[in-house]
Amino acid sequence: MKVSFSKTKISPRNFIGTPMAGYTRKNPCLGKLDDLYAYGVLIEGKSEEIGKNDLLLISLDLLKIPIALCDYIKNKIKEKYPSLDAEHILVHCTHTHSAPDLTGEFHWPGGLFNVIKGIMFGSDRNDDYIVWFVNQIVKMVEDLTNNLIPCKMAWTKKKFNPDIVINRRHPTRKTTPELGVISFINVKNNNLIGFIINYSCHPTTLSYQNNKLSADYPGKVIERVSQSTNNSVGVIYFNGTSGDLNPITTCGTEYKKLDLDKSLIYDQLGTYNHTKKIGNIIADEALNLVKSLPKEDYNINIEFQFYLKNFWIPMKDFKYFSKTWFKNKFNYALKKYLLLKVAKIVLENANFPAFTIKRKKLKIHGKTVIQFIKFDTNNEKTSKSFSIMTVPGELFEEYGNLFLKESPTGRDNSFIFQNSNDWISYLFPAKDYINEGGYEPLASFSPISGYFIEKKMLELFKNIKTRKA
Repeated sequence: MKVSFSKTKISPRNFIGTPMAGYTRKNPCLGKLDDLYAYGVLIEGKSEEIGKNDLLLISLDLLKIPIALCDYIKNKIKEKYPSLDAEHILVHCTHTHSAPDLTGEFHWPGGLFNVIKGIMFGSDRNDDYIVWFVNQIVKMVEDLTNNLIPCKMAWTKKKFNPDIVINRRHPTRKTTPELGVISFINVKNNNLIGFIINYSCHPTTLSYQNNKLSADYPGKVIERVSQSTNNSVGVIYFNGTSGDLNPITTCGTEYKKLDLDKSLIYDQLGTYNHTKKIGNIIADEALNLVKSLPKEDYNINIEFQFYLKNFWIPMKDFKYFSKTWFKNKFNYALKKYLLLKVAKIVLENANFPAFTIKRKKLKIHGKTVIQFIKFDTNNEKTSKSFSIMTVPGELFEEYGNLFLKESPTGRDNSFIFQNSNDWISYLFPAKDYINEGGYEPLASFSPISGYFIEKKMLELFKNIKTRKA
């Protein structure tokens, strides 16, 4: 087995005045707090066929990535490296809310109605930047292929929340996300080559008042690890189940009070000091977790099993009646009968639409994808397996716990990378939508997206388990 880590800067060259994604800001970008990067790790297993047992993981300091753009990235990589099939590549966005807009929906700053205008008419406005940073990614992949090092691999997870994360919809849960690491050491001297970090928290330590580029706390995680290891260790960050998990910056931890007034969570006014603090806390614990791994837990051989499933989600609502019904129905009708109908016409020939949509049996459908990668590893004494699964959006905590519980490799040996290969929705259970409504359904392609992802993911798990049996 071999591995390599690399990164490349993807901050826009002329970032002043660039529309920023993530909030309905009044102004475009006015400066830069820190740079944005694309990070990559290439893992090469043994195989008689070149590229058939390789895995490329990419993490971007961006808000989200539509499936059309993700496919564009994969195709550009494949043009230069034909052996890397789409199912061997995973493209993730950390979901920083202080990054440039890619899809056009935030092209006009100034509030919700300008976001609606951006969804309908904002396409094809960022193509120059997209083409440029994708070329940077392809160059990074070349660096990865040229710097592979023979390695051994191990992984572990732990519950971790020293009052830095809160469930914004259910504050009294006192959630405890899992911090996971996948570590690689040099075969020759057992020195640490690099590691993957997986944690669950919205990258919104910087509030809606911020108008400067930043990778938010994931960037500070990387920076802290690099400083702590004298820049000798590669590191890459993937966000886990974070759809309803926010950082704690200015809201405090009086959970009963926050349950009565959740606006205190949504409207926090975090600063760059909060960004540094939370990033440093996660980085230090992740590094300690890597150092705690016994050398006998490291495996020298690896084989991958790849599963990539594309499907279409209909624009459809649940049948119900509740106190949120009128508001939910208004938002649903706004999207289905105005936004998406007009956007479908406008985006028909767009290069990078926010959603890939089509009309099927008189209904509008959105294309999306899930991915499951199984790692079968062994050393001289044992054989073990773990997995990485992806979801195309922001997964609520309840679904994350379900997927980890039902995973073919078990909770302790499973990692979720959200916002990967597509962004189609906040992925929430029906009861959250029906009972509470809220902002998340408004921002999503369809109210039933979470239900469909649950259905398709559990179907995939069942097929994998049946095949194994």
